[in-house]
Amino acid sequence: MKILVTDDEASTRVLLRSLLTRGGHQVVEAADGLEALKVFEREQPDMVLLDVVMPGMDGYEVARQITQRLAKNFVPVIFLTANDDDETMLKCIDSGGDDVLMKPVNGVLLLARIRAMQRILSLYVSLEDYHSRTEEELQLARHVFSMITQRMKNFIPGLGHWTRSAGHLPGDLILYDTTPSGLIYAMVADFTGHGLSAAVGAIPVADIFFALTRKDFALEDIIVEINRKLRQIFPVGHFCAAALVSSDPAHGRVKVWNGGLPAALLVSQDRKVLARFPSRNLALGIVDVDRSDIVLMDAPDAFGGKLLLYTDGLTECQNGAGEEFGESGLVGAIESSAGFPLFDALQRSVLQYSEGIKPLDDVSLLVLPIKYSEDLDIWT
Repeated sequence: MKILVTDDEASTRVLLRSLLTRGGHQVVEAADGLEALKVFEREQPDMVLLDVVMPGMDGYEVARQITQRLAKNFVPVIFLTANDDDETMLKCIDSGGDDVLMKPVNGVLLLARIRAMQRILSLYVSLEDYHSRTEEELQLARHVFSMITQRMKNFIPGLGHWTRSAGHLPGDLILYDTTPSGLIYAMVADFTGHGLSAAVGAIPVADIFFALTRKDFALEDIIVEINRKLRQIFPVGHFCAAALVSSDPAHGRVKVWNGGLPAALLVSQDRKVLARFPSRNLALGIVDVDRSDIVLMDAPDAFGGKLLLYTDGLTECQNGAGEEFGESGLVGAIESSAGFPLFDALQRSVLQYSEGIKPLDDVSLLVLPIKYSEDLDIWT
């Protein structure tokens, strides 16, 4: 290692240089605090041995300035002092020191402390490398989710969707599109894991959803194909809880498939919950399924209604007292939303309830119109 030795006593610097060079280290020196900062900038040492009491600028201030200049890097600072009182020890650590050694310096103890700091430094470098690679993965996953979002229709009157991530990236996915025959297909998915692990599943799911929707495939066929693909790529223990919807705005009919998500809710224009669509299927990617395994729920007379799909992160949002929003909170927010756009009112209610607290799980909400019309006024 390259070690900066800073001490105003030349004899101490000579002793330390001798000890360190015998230990295989390269040594650079400074006789006071100001010189130490200049040498630090020029030589970029791996470690600093720093005397506390020096003329001009003391060791505490040198350590503080070194810490400020390091930004995200880590260079261990070991203080050298003849004072063994608690106040001195505390000031050494508070000013940015990582260890303290008493003068006169014990050579064996010094080299042992340096080896310990080398291990910490090695772990830090590994952590920084891991952080760098993780950030690259996050950027890739952000790009993936961004490209998926861009493939959706720009505007479906009355439709609103929102995802609030619990981490750097969501593990939830919302998709919607229209078929050539005029149906609206929508999907809300909650993958196990976050970031890149969720993006790995999101790519084939989105590809299948958009490709088959735009070819007018039945909802059952899309479910079977997505499940088949996830079974191929997911290891055991990874799956995708999801709900898929087929809405016929011309005739007011809606079909719902729910595999592992909270019950979807059909809401009337006067803000009453007309029907619940609980999970009656396994999540996607767990077992093989065919058309005969698929349980669809129908709501044939849903004119003017809106369907709410959401992940469990929404109902599990907590307030400052640790109380969950719950389905009762969601129903209460629906019933009290009269006079306001439903999607905006629900989003506002969840945010107000959580009081700015970061959610424990991703929050996703999709409000889908069963029949959209310009004459529905505030409802749309």
